[in-house]
Amino acid sequence: MENVSMDRPKRTLLYSSVMALYALLARLVFRMRFIGREHIPQAGSYIIMANHVCLLDPLTLAMCDRSREIHFMGKKELFHNRFLAWVWRQAHAFPVDRGKMDMAAIRTAMGVLRSGETLGIFPEGTRSRTGEMGPLLSGASMLAMRGRVPVVPVYIAGRYRPFGKMTVVIGAPLPFDDLLAEGVNKETCDRFTARMQDAFVRLRAQSENF
Repeated sequence: MENVSMDRPKRTLLYSSVMALYALLARLVFRMRFIGREHIPQAGSYIIMANHVCLLDPLTLAMCDRSREIHFMGKKELFHNRFLAWVWRQAHAFPVDRGKMDMAAIRTAMGVLRSGETLGIFPEGTRSRTGEMGPLLSGASMLAMRGRVPVVPVYIAGRYRPFGKMTVVIGAPLPFDDLLAEGVNKETCDRFTARMQDAFVRLRAQSENF
């Protein structure tokens, strides 16, 4: 996919306000450090993905790139309440049915990438209750390969507790041109998913050095 040159949507007041407040919380309360921001693409669409242990993870992932607003997939249950659905949409989230191949969500995600925007994904598909990463779903690899956009892995280390210590390690975009040369199919998507899993293992190891 070519990154189509389009004007970015106007920044929403809700998104900007929440991120400004969370930046203070992250720095002063959670003592959060970000390592590897130089790996964030400066232009064009890309997918940014992370491990998922807490409801605050989307805000933390959004902190990795403060220059643009990130669009997130959210489980459809978050959108059942009309007011909350409005809030999530103001924050550039859109619903996905995790129980099936949700073609509407896939089309929305591809539209985000076509417009030159950033898509945030938690490829485990749900929060980890133990803190350990679970197996990754293949949806992220399929979107990346069909969209032909960079995929930036992020590992969020530490617990969200007052005056603790958290480290967010941002990795380099994962290569997959070799897989694209073989076509986008279940086998190549599964191999790219395994590549993603390996990247998270490396980033977790790096986080222990800080």
